[in-house]
Amino acid sequence: MVAIVALAAACRPANPDPPQECSERDPAARGCEAPANKTPGEPDPSAAALRTNCYAGHAPSCNDLGLRSLEGKHGPRDPAAALALFQRGCDARLAAACSNLGAMHLRDKDGMVPDLARAVAAFARACDGGDPSGCANLGTLYGTGAGVPLDYPRAVSLFERGCTGGSAQACANLGQAHEKGVAGERDPALAAQYYERGCAAGSSDACAFLGGLYAQGRGVTANLERAFELIAKSCELGELNACSDLGIALLLGRGLTADPERGVRTLQKACDAGGARACNNLATVYVDGVGGVTVDVGEGLRLAVKACDLGEQHGCNLAQRLRGR
Repeated sequence: MVAIVALAAACRPANPDPPQECSERDPAARGCEAPANKTPGEPDPSAAALRTNCYAGHAPSCNDLGLRSLEGKHGPRDPAAALALFQRGCDARLAAACSNLGAMHLRDKDGMVPDLARAVAAFARACDGGDPSGCANLGTLYGTGAGVPLDYPRAVSLFERGCTGGSAQACANLGQAHEKGVAGERDPALAAQYYERGCAAGSSDACAFLGGLYAQGRGVTANLERAFELIAKSCELGELNACSDLGIALLLGRGLTADPERGVRTLQKACDAGGARACNNLATVYVDGVGGVTVDVGEGLRLAVKACDLGEQHGCNLAQRLRGR
């Protein structure tokens, strides 16, 4: 049987908010358009200008160049260079750079080793400097006891600062705190208000969590149509589990008009992007012929194995069952 699994309720670190172009942030300072000699092999002369400005003491240029190095824009990806650039920007008291620096210290890929103590210090500087993402991330660390003593009241206070400052993820995490009652009585109605703010500001988590409340009728009037509008928005914002839930709803016609073809496409796209739940659900769709989809046990097995490889135990169980046929 295929079932819509409720999205896991968990507070996750916010992604650093993308900074504005340095020239827009401080028109009086030496901006991105400042003249500079192009570095050999560097395809974009604006990157050379950013480097010139950064080493001349313009912190926003260090931050912007750090993001380019991290994302591989206009050149090869270089996480180590990004770390150094964010450090330089943070040392120059740019709160956004401190927030990005903290996020780098949490990375466990690209050859980087997480350093919780440095992440805490960087997020604290970012939050104290007025960056809402820094407050959101620091709150997550206090809410999970990562690198600091577990302190729910402190976490909630930091989420409040971040949400008030405009961090969508902080609003999502604050909603979670009130829904789960981690720092007081459970209050799903208040949680819904924070989810609404976070979703409107672009948090995929907030949209998914709010959709869950509407599906269950907790804190709001039950409304499956509204629930799946929110889950669809969460999917559009990149939440792969929400895409899985949406795909199943489209296949079964739960809360919205059945559209099996779109449901399969939605599941496939999420699976291709690394969504373990989507791979598992799509495997079940092919094995059981859910929504009138043509049964294809071979494809079902392939997808179940992929789900298993991605860490979905249900996929492992399904693959074992299919191999034993």
